[in-house]
Amino acid sequence: MTSQQLELIARRGLTLPEPTLTRLRTVGVWCEANLTLQRRDQEWLIRGQESGGAVSDIGRYVSFCKEDGSALPWLQPVKNFMPNGLHAILVARGPVVRLDMYRFETSYDLLITSHHLVAEEGKQKPKIETSLIFFHRFGILDRELWGKDKMFRGGIAPQFFMSNGSEARVPHVFQQAVYKMTEAVTCTKCKHQHLLEPPAIEVPVTDLENVKVSAAVA
Repeated sequence: MTSQQLELIARRGLTLPEPTLTRLRTVGVWCEANLTLQRRDQEWLIRGQESGGAVSDIGRYVSFCKEDGSALPWLQPVKNFMPNGLHAILVARGPVVRLDMYRFETSYDLLITSHHLVAEEGKQKPKIETSLIFFHRFGILDRELWGKDKMFRGGIAPQFFMSNGSEARVPHVFQQAVYKMTEAVTCTKCKHQHLLEPPAIEVPVTDLENVKVSAAVA
């Protein structure tokens, strides 16, 4: 695979053959890997969509985390009548790490990329710069996580190999995120988020002071 092909994959997400895409559409698995720019007030942000799901034999999922592997907060969750589609919207300053996983039966493809905003000279609008973290196809996980082995979901992930036969290891900081992605591409009729989490609720200082006063009085 050429460097130009790798760059295209890193930017757009996993490139899958048309028969595979047709199969995903036919079974109702909708997944969007593309990232866009979103302007809020005077600030440019990265916008992404946690999406995907699975049926018994096939699945795909896209989601996001921080560079240290920890969870990112969603802008809003999305409730859909139809499963295996859009689950949450992400809007973040970046950098953002995107995880894109595809499964056919017990074979897995995984792409992990990092995205951050870069100012362009003479332009107000920045561009999204992408770097490749991990990309391997045909990973193996001989478990029916969508069926009889679903009790293992969330704690195991496929094993990937390089062309010389040695194991290709996912960077340790993303291991938990990959466990969740493996769960996501085996989650049939998926209607919930797997990686993005609710934003933290900020308690106003005045409320904290009231709590302290109430505790002191009690």
